[in-house]
Amino acid sequence: MTMIVECSTCPVRGLQCDDCMVTALMPEGVELPLDAAERMVVTRLVRAGLVRPDVAATATARREPWEVRRVVAG
Repeated sequence: MTMIVECSTCPVRGLQCDDCMVTALMPEGVELPLDAAERMVVTRLVRAGLVRPDVAATATARREPWEVRRVVAG
């Protein structure tokens, strides 16, 4: 059984991403396709001459490990 999650249709995308269970289920180091905002940034970098088109064509996103944060009441 395969489950496909499409973040672009999530009703709370951008609001609740930090609490998203989907990212917790993905193993670290998994390469993901760039989303629309990331593709736009890479395109601008190519147009500015800061990134070669062949390098941009292979760009992927990667899930980074969660940081453990502690809040200390004082």
